[in-house]
Amino acid sequence: MNPPPDEERGSLLRGFTLGWVVLVGSWILVVIAWMLGVGADLRLTGEAQNALLAFGAMFPFVAMIALLVWFAAQGKPRSAAGVALAFASLVALVLLLVAACFGLLAGTNFH
Repeated sequence: MNPPPDEERGSLLRGFTLGWVVLVGSWILVVIAWMLGVGADLRLTGEAQNALLAFGAMFPFVAMIALLVWFAAQGKPRSAAGVALAFASLVALVLLLVAACFGLLAGTNFH
């Protein structure tokens, strides 16, 4: 049995790019919803607004996982790997930013 051609297996670059587009786009949607006061417009209580905010904070990551699963279900493992690489690059970016903040604070003896 011959392996499928590369076009049928997806593209790492396509998965990586779509992973970042979904991540940034969903964060933009969550921020716009927060700025418009969706929870206040729905007349939600404080606990319900907090739950809506927690869901909004998790939504970008859930959207990335859904994209990864969708690519895998479509039989495009390279695109799914690209989405996983986008998530890994997000984790690396966060670690670098945290390290930079600690580096800046270390010069001030954390005062």
